[in-house]
Amino acid sequence: MSLFEELKRRNVFRVGIAYGVASWLLLQLSDVLAPLLNLPETAQRYVLFALVIGFIPALIFAWAFELTPDGIRKEKDVDRSQSIAPQTGRKLDRTIIVVLALAVVFLLYKQFGQRPGELEQVAAQPPVENISPASTVKSVAVLPFVNMSSDPEQEYFSDGLSEELLNRLAKNNQLHVAARTSAFQFKGQNLDISEIGRQLNVAHVLEGSVRKSGNRLRITAQLIQVDNGYHLWSETYEREIDDVFAIQDDISSAISRALEIELGTETGASGNAQPTQNLEAYNDYLQARFLLAQRGEENMLKADELFTRAVALDPEFSGAWSGMAFNMSLLNSYGVSTIIEESSSMAMRAAERALELDPSNAEALTAIGRALSNTYDWKGAKASFEQAYALEPNDVGVINLYGDFMGQIGEFDQGINLKRQAINLDPLSAVHPSDLALILSDAGRYDEAEIAARRGVALAPDSIQRITQLVEALILNGKYAEAGSEIEQVSQRLQSDPLLQLYLTRWQAMIYYRQDNTEKLRELVANEILASQNKTENYTPLEPSLIAFYVFCLDGPAAAIPWLQQAYNERDNVLVYPSVFYLPERLSDDPAWLEFWNRPVMKELLDLRRAHPYPSNGLWIAPEFPTG
Repeated sequence: MSLFEELKRRNVFRVGIAYGVASWLLLQLSDVLAPLLNLPETAQRYVLFALVIGFIPALIFAWAFELTPDGIRKEKDVDRSQSIAPQTGRKLDRTIIVVLALAVVFLLYKQFGQRPGELEQVAAQPPVENISPASTVKSVAVLPFVNMSSDPEQEYFSDGLSEELLNRLAKNNQLHVAARTSAFQFKGQNLDISEIGRQLNVAHVLEGSVRKSGNRLRITAQLIQVDNGYHLWSETYEREIDDVFAIQDDISSAISRALEIELGTETGASGNAQPTQNLEAYNDYLQARFLLAQRGEENMLKADELFTRAVALDPEFSGAWSGMAFNMSLLNSYGVSTIIEESSSMAMRAAERALELDPSNAEALTAIGRALSNTYDWKGAKASFEQAYALEPNDVGVINLYGDFMGQIGEFDQGINLKRQAINLDPLSAVHPSDLALILSDAGRYDEAEIAARRGVALAPDSIQRITQLVEALILNGKYAEAGSEIEQVSQRLQSDPLLQLYLTRWQAMIYYRQDNTEKLRELVANEILASQNKTENYTPLEPSLIAFYVFCLDGPAAAIPWLQQAYNERDNVLVYPSVFYLPERLSDDPAWLEFWNRPVMKELLDLRRAHPYPSNGLWIAPEFPTG
């Protein structure tokens, strides 16, 4: 008998096949169970190593031993006439078939039931219902990839990869891509895909996980159709970290192809230039983005340090330069210790460098627009925002700041449209409906402003910046009792908020003003002037622009001008928003008053408003209230 025939007779081939199939199934199970049992990342490697080591001994055992009715015996001690090797072979065949069937079931279940967003647990998808009709368009949301690394500090890396993928997909003008703020609302939540799709108003969801161990990356990703839970595409990448950009390209291209096949249209998938060759710089960049997304002065100052380090490691890294610029252009809104001229100047320098490296960098142009508006260069700011929007019409960061600016220069209709576009792309962000409420109020559309403000508060009930838009909309609508009730609740609920005292003063002054209560308003303003002059500790007085407005209403333009000058010197944002001083010539024709407003930078702003004037005298002016 030949060696081949003898190997078949002793079931060596069958044992090898059974061992291989069982080993594969065991590895797949360990991949799923390891994260749930909090096993170290090396556990799978040990399992694989043990299985590889055990393969040859298993074959030797199959050759040297035979299963008999009396148990396991050495093959040489078994009488050939009494051998049951054929029966054992048939049992092994059945075992192989069963294991193969289990493997197929596992593969199908993993393909159609597993969600990386649920820490890679095996969970069946529930039935899908109540999907918004608008979600049938070419739309996708990128959920934050789950950090499966043993170090929770690597979360910035998984978040960063998710955001980079989102940004790549958003460059495709044929795709509706849910913005980061809304998509990341579902981080750590165990919601049905159908519910996520409904809230984000998208037809597809991309989710996945990232495991980073040393220089090795393991990224899983899958694209799910919301209305039926079907997986259009899924893939696992195991590569060196040097390949991170290639992986991002592969995923974004695969998603575009999958949507193209499903929709029967061309999605325009294309590769993206590698942002940097320096992985250490990219790591710092991702950490900086992570902190910038959280906002707040401390986070943003730390982000600036990381952006600075990234560009020091790679001076050709345009994205890090523009990130630094965008961060700095916003810093004055989040940190009272930041001097606006300094942060704006730093933003300009970083943005200009980013544009030298990449003239199509819309983030850099947006940062320039913001920095120029901070320093009262209105025409330059307008041109920069328009360029940025032309380059990235679906970028919520661009749309948001562009909408703010259009409201600021009095182009209310366009500002409202931009804010509504932002809401459509970023439906779970409280910022956009709140900003929309402000512009609607400035346009005199108080009922609509109240509706938008309520939506903002519903999304962020403990944000005093969102609450103030509702309170002011209620006051402007004459709903003083309802405004008072809201103020009372906020006073008790947000006692620890450092901005509470300032907002309470603002609201009270506005109520006195709208109710024509001159006596109470004069008393409040006098206290605010005293606090401003004495620099009262732990007390933030009204902004000089608001003091100027109320002093103007109480005592005329001459008394208000010193406060206007202070507001101008401090670059007080209230001074240049239309909520208070829309077209000042409508308030008074006093020569000294008009002279202040005719200085070039103020005249440039007012001329933009005069190009399309609204009929009101200024949205805080009550007709019965005496003015200068």
